[in-house]
Amino acid sequence: MGLIKKLWTLLSRPSQKIALGLLLGGGFFGGVVFFLVFHFTMNATNSMDICISCHEMEGVYEEYKESKHYSSASGVRATCSDCHVPSGKTFGDYISKFLAKLTIGSKDIYHHLMGTYPTREAFDKGRWHLAQDVLAYMRSRDSKECRNCHSFEAMDMEEQDKSAARKHKRVMESGDKTCVDCHAGIAHKEPAEPEGQAEKGQSEKK
Repeated sequence: MGLIKKLWTLLSRPSQKIALGLLLGGGFFGGVVFFLVFHFTMNATNSMDICISCHEMEGVYEEYKESKHYSSASGVRATCSDCHVPSGKTFGDYISKFLAKLTIGSKDIYHHLMGTYPTREAFDKGRWHLAQDVLAYMRSRDSKECRNCHSFEAMDMEEQDKSAARKHKRVMESGDKTCVDCHAGIAHKEPAEPEGQAEKGQSEKK
């Protein structure tokens, strides 16, 4: 009790009240500014202009422009961040988005600055392995970004061709596959698997 009384007496002094008020006010103002800058940065780095500003994206961007995700009869366009950046309305989704930008984004920036893929040919050479990393990440999220626009519940199976409807119904029941297992090449061409990669994978499993 003595310590609390001394602290209260100290804070009760006019000079201390002013200092405390400035400290709390400054902290609050700083917090608001930080949040606004952070929120603006998170949204700004979601833009397509940012995504395609590096030369490494020239080829995949051209492929994307030929896909239904870029131009379709419905007029709906899925941008880079719609598929590659975690989204959602919960706090957990926001944390996932932040961590993805921090880890994946930092990795992309590092390779760009280090000149890992100086030419289109160099990028294409390593593209299969890059694609596997992206697909693995999407599978770990059960293709959540795909499901933000496409849900089994909203599908009219009667409007789909028989093969697609049959496969969708089976996956709905079994849950043994996720969207990218069948639709990996929907927005970008699937890169060819390097020669010897299949044999290497088989030997690693043994």
